[in-house]
Amino acid sequence: MLDPEPQAGAAVSDSHAHLGHIVQRLGQDRTRAVLDAYEASDSAFILDIGTRPGDLGERIGAFGAWSRVRFSAGLWPGAESLENPNAALFALEKDLKSGACSALGECGLDYHHMEAEPARQKSLFRSQALLAVEYGLPLIVHSRDAYLDTLEVVAETASYIPVVIHCFGYGPREAEKFLEAGCRLSFAGNLSYKGAGALREAFLACPLDRLLLETDAPYMNPLPFRGKPSTSLDILRTLGLGAALRNMETDDLARKLSGNADELFPMKGRGGFRAGGAKEGL
Repeated sequence: MLDPEPQAGAAVSDSHAHLGHIVQRLGQDRTRAVLDAYEASDSAFILDIGTRPGDLGERIGAFGAWSRVRFSAGLWPGAESLENPNAALFALEKDLKSGACSALGECGLDYHHMEAEPARQKSLFRSQALLAVEYGLPLIVHSRDAYLDTLEVVAETASYIPVVIHCFGYGPREAEKFLEAGCRLSFAGNLSYKGAGALREAFLACPLDRLLLETDAPYMNPLPFRGKPSTSLDILRTLGLGAALRNMETDDLARKLSGNADELFPMKGRGGFRAGGAKEGL
């Protein structure tokens, strides 16, 4: 069974998506339809997330003509960045200097895939946290099987800049500690999965003013399409579940979460990068 085609008028901002990966998985036409649906929204936007050294210009060239797309730049804790972290950080800072970034990330720790030993991952993570402070940007954090080491780094940072734990994947006790450190929590489609009871407890424990929703598209497609490539419009199913869990009207939760995202990730100019003319980037 295929995921339904996107509908116009997306209702809530997607605070974390990988538009280039959506193109790879679902093609240009499907991605363009999703972007056009967001263009029809009054307020919702997509934050396109950076993961590789120097990838910002390419992404702005592809998606910068859409007014409802904003951009971050960051280094995921993988072999590409950790092979030569100094060069990766140099490329990242060049992107940050463009003034086109609404956030720094995603960056952080991944002890599940473990593409480098923890000490090297933490060094790259701390360097990016310092850059986020220097440039006054929110920090978007990837944390998988790395709760304590992630908490150690973000506790040093969240008093200076906003810190978002993206695709939150821990339980209520960990949520409490991240919130005590001053972080925001962003939840994805895995909130709907079977066995996600602890994750739903964490979702309910998060104050509304520090809550975000995301898709991590093309990943984390909520039920009933788990395992299929997702797009930013799949956030609507997660939104519906979240509203039911919190006993809220869906529209009220959408307005609150889009407001949270808009305040946290303000629109920036495209810097010295050339956006795709007349939406020809795709």
